[in-house]
Amino acid sequence: MPDPHRPAELTVRRAALLLGRALRLRCPNCGAKGLFASWGRLRQRCPDCGLWLERGEDDHYLGAYMVALLVVESLFAVGFVLILVATWPDPPWDLIQWGGAVVLTAGVLICYPFSKTVWLAIDLIFRPPTLDDLSADGPIAAHGPAHEETRHH
Repeated sequence: MPDPHRPAELTVRRAALLLGRALRLRCPNCGAKGLFASWGRLRQRCPDCGLWLERGEDDHYLGAYMVALLVVESLFAVGFVLILVATWPDPPWDLIQWGGAVVLTAGVLICYPFSKTVWLAIDLIFRPPTLDDLSADGPIAAHGPAHEETRHH
C-alpha cells in the first residue's frame, strides 16, 4: 500500500484515483472517511493522514465555488435544452423559470461538499502534498498572525 505521506508520481491513474476518492467524499490523499463535521462543514485535517484540508491559502475554496458553479450551471443548461427541445414549439416558460430556480438551489446545496473535496483533489493533482501539508503545525503559508487564533482551537 502506498504511503499517503509521500507524494506519488502524477499519472492519469493517480489523478483518477484522487478524483474518485473526492467524489465519494473521502480524503483524496489517503481515501479516509470523516472529512466533514456536518454536510457543509469540512474538518481542518484528514482524520487518517493528517492532511490540512485548506492547504494554507485564504482563498483556497474559491476553486471549490467554481467547481460547484460549473457543475450546477452545466446540469441546468442541459436540462433547459432538453425541456426546450421536447416541448417545442410551446415550451412551459413558467415551469422552466420556477423549476430552474428550485433545481439550481437544490443543486448548489447537494454539490457543496462534493465541490470542496473535488477541488482539494484537483489541488493535490497539481500541487502534491508536502511534509508541511501533513505536519501538526500546518502549511507554511498559514503561519501568520491572522491564522494563529484559529490554529490553536
